[in-house]
Amino acid sequence: MSQIYRVLIKTHHMTSRKKILTITKAAKRLSCSVVLKIRGPPGIMLAEGSGALEWMEIVRKLRYKDYQLLKKESVAEARLNVPEGSVVELSTMKELGALLARDEVLLRWWKVCMGYQNDDP
Repeated sequence: MSQIYRVLIKTHHMTSRKKILTITKAAKRLSCSVVLKIRGPPGIMLAEGSGALEWMEIVRKLRYKDYQLLKKESVAEARLNVPEGSVVELSTMKELGALLARDEVLLRWWKVCMGYQNDDP
């Protein structure tokens, strides 16, 4: 069984359809589950899968403004609940929060990585 990785990236914003298409094609090719918070600031990218580290390198090369790799780690199980090779695009932080709230562990992880919550138990 291959290793599963989770990657969280924050950028200034995500508006370029050309870059989003590149990200989508990479997710499909590398069998990653991806959630994008697009349009206005901030741009958020969350990926899970065995190819997530390769996917992250493709994103890095797109040279997004204020690119920040917030977290890159190996995880025991995928929690994103997005089919492998698929990308979900959301326009607001509220929509992103609602999607992540389907899994309490993932929501807490995201809040800590974003700096919204302390890592205290």
